[in-house]
Amino acid sequence: MADQTTIVVATNNQGKLKEFALLLPSFHIISQSSLGIIPEEELGETFFENSLQKARVASTASGMLSLGDDSGLIVPALNNLPGLRSARYAHENATDEENRQHLKKELEKLELNQAKAYFVSVLVLMQAPADPFPLFATGLLEGFVKTTMQGDNGFGYDPMFYPKDSNVSLGEIGPDEKALLSHRGKAIQILTRKIESFTSE
Repeated sequence: MADQTTIVVATNNQGKLKEFALLLPSFHIISQSSLGIIPEEELGETFFENSLQKARVASTASGMLSLGDDSGLIVPALNNLPGLRSARYAHENATDEENRQHLKKELEKLELNQAKAYFVSVLVLMQAPADPFPLFATGLLEGFVKTTMQGDNGFGYDPMFYPKDSNVSLGEIGPDEKALLSHRGKAIQILTRKIESFTSE
């Protein structure tokens, strides 16, 4: 694994790609779309299953070290939605803004202007399609979603997600600060330690 400095990230989300490039500076990060890899329909019932599927598809198509990431927003008051459908909450091809507005409407139906929420990221790193020991890591960020949106940074639900004990949204902080506290940042820190442990053996 130490000799493979390029990682194919199984996503076409430009926001995620920027975060991975920032958080994994010792690797050359490329997207699956740059290799013409077409993602399969997500059939898993958990973040882990979807992440594993993404990594395997990318690894099978590229023959390279591949990283799957399945992440989303969990709002217990909304029966844990958007959950696995976070990127498609409003409809199948929804934009970030459409998803945010849909979430806002769902909260307002419950007469809520804020609700407890969690951002979750599950990463799976595979060396090959038949890798018997893929590395995985989970990151969790606790906070609140609010119907008040603030900030133009980040992507997805960032402008309406406020980390616990914070008065500013993820959309108001810079990429370096977000990398330290985000669900994806925490997952990558864990994954990096596993990579270092695995390659040192």
